[in-house]
Amino acid sequence: MARIVLLHAFPFGGAMWDEVAALLRDRGHEVEAPDLPGFGGAPQTPGDPTIAAMAERMLPVLGEGAVVAGCSMGGYVALQILRSRPDLVQGLALVDTKATADGEAARERRETVARRAEGGEEWWAGMIDGLVGPTTRARRPAVVSAVEEALATAPRSGVARAQRAMAARPDSREALAAFPGPVTVVWGEEDTLLSPREEQELMLAAAPGATFIAVPECGHLSPLESPTVVADALAALLRG
Repeated sequence: MARIVLLHAFPFGGAMWDEVAALLRDRGHEVEAPDLPGFGGAPQTPGDPTIAAMAERMLPVLGEGAVVAGCSMGGYVALQILRSRPDLVQGLALVDTKATADGEAARERRETVARRAEGGEEWWAGMIDGLVGPTTRARRPAVVSAVEEALATAPRSGVARAQRAMAARPDSREALAAFPGPVTVVWGEEDTLLSPREEQELMLAAAPGATFIAVPECGHLSPLESPTVVADALAALLRG
């Protein structure tokens, strides 16, 4: 039996992994899916918002070591753990995420979202099309409704702090290249905006031995859109 820690995407909590976690537990694996700071039931980290502070909060969950899987923002946290405590990472799954830092335009967009959240505006307006793929929007209304609810009910302070933390994150390709353990990169083929194919190629270039799994008919949130495919990918990583 292997142990895996699942780190969620913005602006969800650990529950976004529920279906994947259940499938992995059915196969005998030990699974943890904690809430990152400011989301679900987790309190904020003190001080300025950083991905490093989020990663530090996750270290007790890893214990003496675990396979780490992160989706989107969770992938940024997983890569930060790899930067700061590679000894605790027994394997790594990067799901619908990227290892590069934000450019200036992306940082400005994140600051706009943060200010809208703090100002009481509908900061999530228009985001659904970037988060879930067109196939999901057409065929999986329950998933779309769950994502819409998560966007509308996310804590505004958590939204603002997470956006600023993501905007300030470093490039993690050097840490990824130095990691000797197994890596799996999972990508929804319809994710053309937030973590497009070219970003996946950059991660695969940094980790040329990584396994790459492209999930068809799926956008940026493959653990919600295609949980069985994601669970299969993670189970294969755990076997390795």
